[in-house]
Amino acid sequence: MAAHRGVHPHQAGTVLLMGGEHDQSQTDSDGNDIAGVRLPDVTVPLATYTGWALRRGAQANDGCEAAGQFIPFARTLADRANGDPRPSVAERYKTFGDYHRKIVRAVEEMVEDRLLLCEDVEAQLTRLMQAGLARGVPGPEGGILPAVQLPKQCRDKKDHHDEDDDDDDDDDD
Repeated sequence: MAAHRGVHPHQAGTVLLMGGEHDQSQTDSDGNDIAGVRLPDVTVPLATYTGWALRRGAQANDGCEAAGQFIPFARTLADRANGDPRPSVAERYKTFGDYHRKIVRAVEEMVEDRLLLCEDVEAQLTRLMQAGLARGVPGPEGGILPAVQLPKQCRDKKDHHDEDDDDDDDDDD
């Protein structure tokens, strides 16, 4: 995976809603981990995603600490008046087209890096479009989601396989 696609440690922020002194990963300004595979959900975020959940009181040490958290961004600037430093969904994605271009590129990068199969692209893009709309990304013009276009490397692969549908290893003996 290319290093330029992630956030560099010198740009790291702190984990939102974290209290006390705990060992923690380096995070970006949204509180998402920098290390590891950055899935499209993290590359084009609608929330802070953690691999842990701090708990206190009766819930402390109940075994759910590693279950993770989904801490959604506010939908609008007005909604984040509670002091949340993370930009809202509306501030991040002015139009559906803006959000759509970013999720398509994030999925293409996953395919390029061989971290996502071509056969999973359509389901991932559909899921990401629906998640964006559910979290406050403006709807597409005309109200209809765009058709999913496979990345070039998936189209090339499909075309290559369509040329030779038999399994005879091309031996004409």
